[in-house]
Amino acid sequence: MRRRPAVTILTLIIAVILTLPALAQQEPVAPTGTGPGMVGRSAHADPARGISATTATSTSAKPFRQEQVQGMVRDGFGDESGAKLIEQRGIDFAPAEDFMQSLKAAGASEVFLKALRAAKHPHSEAAKKPLDQVQVITLLAGQIPSHRVAMLVKEHGIGFEPTDEYLQQVRLAGGEDELISALELAKVTRQETISKAAWAKRLEVLRHLANGSMFLRNKQYAHAEAEYRAAIRLDPQDPRLHAAFGAALRQKGDSDGAIAEYREALRLNPNNDLAHYGLGNDLVHCSLGYALGTKGDVEGEIAEYREALRLNPLNDPAHAQLGAVLVQKGDWDGAIAEYREALRLNPKADDAHEIHALLGMALGEKGDWDGAVAEERTALRLNPKSANAHFFLACALGKKGDSDGEIAELREVLRLNVNDAATHHSLGWALENKGDLGGAIAEYHEALRLNPNLAEAHNDLGTALGKKGDWDGAIAEYRGALRLDPNYATAHYNLGGALGHKGDWDAMLAEEREALRLNPNNAEAHHNLGLAPGSKGDRDRQITEEREALRLNPNLAGAHSSLGAALGNKGDWDGEITEEREALRLNPNDDMAHFWLGGGLIMKGDLDGAIAENREALRLNPNFDLAHNGLGVALEEKGDLRGALEQYRAAYMLDPKDATYKQNYERLLQELNR
Repeated sequence: MRRRPAVTILTLIIAVILTLPALAQQEPVAPTGTGPGMVGRSAHADPARGISATTATSTSAKPFRQEQVQGMVRDGFGDESGAKLIEQRGIDFAPAEDFMQSLKAAGASEVFLKALRAAKHPHSEAAKKPLDQVQVITLLAGQIPSHRVAMLVKEHGIGFEPTDEYLQQVRLAGGEDELISALELAKVTRQETISKAAWAKRLEVLRHLANGSMFLRNKQYAHAEAEYRAAIRLDPQDPRLHAAFGAALRQKGDSDGAIAEYREALRLNPNNDLAHYGLGNDLVHCSLGYALGTKGDVEGEIAEYREALRLNPLNDPAHAQLGAVLVQKGDWDGAIAEYREALRLNPKADDAHEIHALLGMALGEKGDWDGAVAEERTALRLNPKSANAHFFLACALGKKGDSDGEIAELREVLRLNVNDAATHHSLGWALENKGDLGGAIAEYHEALRLNPNLAEAHNDLGTALGKKGDWDGAIAEYRGALRLDPNYATAHYNLGGALGHKGDWDAMLAEEREALRLNPNNAEAHHNLGLAPGSKGDRDRQITEEREALRLNPNLAGAHSSLGAALGNKGDWDGEITEEREALRLNPNDDMAHFWLGGGLIMKGDLDGAIAENREALRLNPNFDLAHNGLGVALEEKGDLRGALEQYRAAYMLDPKDATYKQNYERLLQELNR
C-alpha cells in the first residue's frame, strides 16, 4: 500500500485517576478450560449439569476470576447452570458494563448475566465509591473528554456537594454543560470528613489543576506545566496527579517527561490497566514521531499494552492500539487479531469505523483484498466521511483491478481534504496505471506543489515524463528525488534508465551500480546493467547481467527480451527465439520483443514468421524505425521488392542519419529503377 494515514485512537487513563478496585492477580489458565480451578467442558463433564463434579468440588470455596467467567461463556455454560455456580461461589472482580456486553455478545443468557450482576465480590462496595472533587477535575486535567467524565459522574455519583465556586473550577478545567448538569443532579453519597488543613490543601490542588488544564487547552505549555507541578508538590503520592501531568506533557510533546510521570503513577498504583494503557499510548506517540525526543521503543510499547491486557482483557482501546503498533512491526496476523478483538468487545465504539479501516488495511497487506474491501465498506457505512477508509478502499480496489473504483475513492478523499499531497500522489499513480499520463502528471505536480519534499512523487513524475518521451524532464525529477533521499535505490535505477535513453551509458552504469549497492536484489537494475554493455557490444556482460536479473525475477519481460537480443548477436538464434517468446508471453505488447523475435526467425529462415512479428511491432508502434527496416529485409528475402522498398523508405524517413537505412533504401531503389 502506498501510505498509511496516521490514525488517532481514543486513549483513556481513567483507572489511574479513579481509585477503583485493582483486579486480582491472574494466573495462566488452560485454554480448554480443564486447568486447575477453571470451569469448562472436559472429558468428565455432565452435559445435563453443565460442569464436571470434579471441577465444582475442587474449587468450590474460591470465587470465579474474570477470565474464568469468560471461559464459562466460551465453553457453553453461559446459561442457567452457569448462573447457579456464580450464585454459589461468587466472583472476585467488579464486572464492568462493557464486560457484561461482551459476554452477551458471546452468547451469555439473561439469567447468567443477572446472576453475575447480583453476585457478591470483594470489591463490590469499593466499586460503588463516589468520585471526589479532585477526581473530577483530575480527569479533565488528564484530557479525558467532558462527556466521558459526565458519564462517570452519573455512574458513580459524587461524595461532595458541588458549590458554585467548584463548578466554576470545573468549567475552567474544560467541563462542558453536560458535566455541570450531571454534577448538579448527581446523588451525593458518603460525604467524607476531612480536617481543615486537608481541605485547604485540596482546594489548592483543585485550583492548580483547573488553571493547568485551562493553560493546556490554550497551548500555554510553560504556564500549564507550572500549575501541574504545583499540584504535585502539594500531594506527590497521588497517582492521579502524575497521570494527569503525563497526559499534559504528552500533549506538549515532551515524551520523556510524560513517560516518567506515567511510570510514577504506575509505581504508586501498579495494578491499573488503563494506567499501563496511557503509558503505552505515549510510547506509540514516540514511535510514530508525534512526540518530541522520540525513542522508538516499540518493544516497550508492546510490553505495556500486553500488561494492560493482562490486567483487563476487555480493554478494547488497548487491543486496538496494540494492533496499531504490531502494524509498525509488520506483524499483520497479530494486528488483525487485535483489531478483531477490539471490535468484538466493543462493536459500537466511537472509533469503530477507524478500527474497521485499519483492519481492512491489515487484511490487504496479507493479500485478502476481498476482506479488505468488506472492512472498508463497513467503516464507510459507520462514517461516510472517513478519509482513511476511502483511501484504504481505493488501495484494495486497485489491487483487485478495479481502477475506476480506485480513482473514484481517491477523488472522494480529495473532496474531503483537497490539500492532501499524498493522496494527489496516489491518484497520479492510479491515473498513470490506467494510461492517463496527462492526468497523472497533473496530480504529481499538485502533490509536489503542496509538499515539495515528497521524494516518491518526484520519482513517479519522472517515470510519467519518461513515458511521454521527456527524458530531460525525467532526469531532473529523478535527481530531485535523490536530492531529498540520496539512498533512494529506485530513483538511482530510474535515473540510470533515463540516462541510457539519452545515450549516456557511462552515467547509466554508475547509477545502476549505486542502485545495486543500496539494494543488491534489484532485478531491474541488473537488467539495466545488461542494456548498457550490450549497447557497447559487450554481449557476454549483457548476458551475465540479464541472467542475474531473471534469477531474481523470472517474470521480468524486459530482461528476457534483452537476453534474447544478446544471444542473437552471439549467433544463438534458438536461444534468442526462446527468450523473446517468453518476453511476449509476459508482455504481449512489447514492440521491441516482437522485433527481436522477427530477427531471430529471419536467421532461422522463417520469413513468414518474421514478417508477422515485424508487422505486429509496427501495429503497436507505427513509428518504430527498426521494425520498418526488419520488415523490409524479410519482404525482400520473400521477393516482395516493392513492399520492401516501402518499408526501407519508412525507416529512412524516420531516421535519415542512420547509414543502414539509407543504404538499404538507395540500393533497392536503384535496383528497381534499372
